[in-house]
Amino acid sequence: MYTLLIVDDEPIIADGLYEVFQTVEDLELDIYKAYSGDEAYELMKKTRIDIVLTDIRMPGMNGLQLMEKIHRQWPKCRVIFLTGYNEFDYIYTAIQYEGVSYILKTEGYERVIGAVRNAVLEIEKSLRLDALLQEAEEQAGTAKELLRGNFLNGVIKGRFYKNEINQKQFDELGIKLNACDRVVMLVGRLDDLPKGLPYSEITRRIYNVSLIAGEFLSSAVKYAYFTDENSYMIWLIQPGENTWQECLIFVKGNIEFIQRSCKESFGTIVSFALDDGPADWIELPDRFNTLKMVLSYRFGHDTAVLLTGRGIIKEDLRDTQEKSVEKLSLNRMKFEMLAETLEYGTEEDFFALMEELTRNLRTVRSMHNIVALEQYVSIALVVLSYINRWNILGKVAFRIGIHKLMRIDEHESWDDAVNYLYRLGSILFDIQRQEREKRAQDVVGFIQKHINDNIHIQDELTLIRLADLVHFNPSYLSRLFKQVTGMNISDYISDIRVKKAKQMLGNPDVKINTVAEALGYGTAANFTRFFKKMTNMTPQEYRDFVIGRHKDKA
Repeated sequence: MYTLLIVDDEPIIADGLYEVFQTVEDLELDIYKAYSGDEAYELMKKTRIDIVLTDIRMPGMNGLQLMEKIHRQWPKCRVIFLTGYNEFDYIYTAIQYEGVSYILKTEGYERVIGAVRNAVLEIEKSLRLDALLQEAEEQAGTAKELLRGNFLNGVIKGRFYKNEINQKQFDELGIKLNACDRVVMLVGRLDDLPKGLPYSEITRRIYNVSLIAGEFLSSAVKYAYFTDENSYMIWLIQPGENTWQECLIFVKGNIEFIQRSCKESFGTIVSFALDDGPADWIELPDRFNTLKMVLSYRFGHDTAVLLTGRGIIKEDLRDTQEKSVEKLSLNRMKFEMLAETLEYGTEEDFFALMEELTRNLRTVRSMHNIVALEQYVSIALVVLSYINRWNILGKVAFRIGIHKLMRIDEHESWDDAVNYLYRLGSILFDIQRQEREKRAQDVVGFIQKHINDNIHIQDELTLIRLADLVHFNPSYLSRLFKQVTGMNISDYISDIRVKKAKQMLGNPDVKINTVAEALGYGTAANFTRFFKKMTNMTPQEYRDFVIGRHKDKA
């Protein structure tokens, strides 16, 4: 949808062009008109204008002066001048500007419509931004490091499915690892940082650690390095020319040198936790969470920790839980993703995540198992938070017993509890669909009422004005209206005008000029042109037809 502004100090020309463009069906235009350069400029300060069709000679602000203001306010706006034979001196000045063209007033409506159509094509071509994309391509190397870090953070936070972690992604992001091979994880953390240390200094120290680690590791292993939002340093490592055993021995042997070098070079104490073996990419979220726990698993007063193997912490936890519980996923990121799928209304993704999160929960025997309890409550809190945020408790409670959500004792087994969550999830998505449809119907109903109430005020019927009323983007409102009603807003406005015109024309005491004014047309001629376009009859012909029909019935 593009905005067209018609400017001419002769109302009959401005109104005529306005009505002509209202009937052009292949151009999606939101059309405005102004009777002076000053009026046009005031409108431009409030509304984005894409195309201006303007007279070149006008009292006060002329077309050239208006063009200069247009290019300051809306640089991408296309300007089409309507000129006479004796105005070529003006035109010579005008065409020095980019995006400016002209047509003679004598060339007729079809030529004018063609000029506007060409302007639309130019705008659409410019939106491809070829030059900008080429420049961005040249700068992609700088951005690639950021993209690489974002992607790898997504991997260790469990944001991707197995098929999304592939060699094509790695090659595009410059990750020098094999997506089909396993990987071993090394996690580092700065320790004993002074309180109040500026973020820039923390970042500098992390960068220095990465340089030193690279110096020691790069000769024998392949790795990808990145940091997460909590300043953990992560290395994902694969063997170079050596075996996995040789790779692990090499990394383990060099970590102590990295720690000592960091302390002696710039006084930074770094703790490391190295995984006890390679893992599949899809296992990395659980490995990362465990290694972070390992880094917090201190011995005595030592600050520079070097721990290798998750077994240290696993041994303490092993005897406290059932074997099936070890398979439960308590990855925080998974619960955040579950909340996002519920918020965004992506039902298929929601239940895919639910299956992943609850598959092993169903097999836990004891209802008193605290790890299983945490798993269930974490999911239940996602659901409860959504219900509270959208204030839909009454609608949910009408369809399912909501008291069971936070009461484990209301369920006979974990399998029963999981089935309850599934039923509740289905109800939430059903309510979502109903609410979306109702909101769409309410918005469209409001717009339809506004159009009916203001059919005589042209300024109240522009797409931008209608979009402002409901706080929508104009293009989005246009799509939503058509989705709900099956017709464009402009077609709906025309339909209402025709119905109202037919109603008024059925009364022989109402003058055609009065009908034109009541429908927001400046002149009877403009109204006649519109009415004939829509009905294949002039207003008078329609009136004669209706009156004649009544006489025949009498």
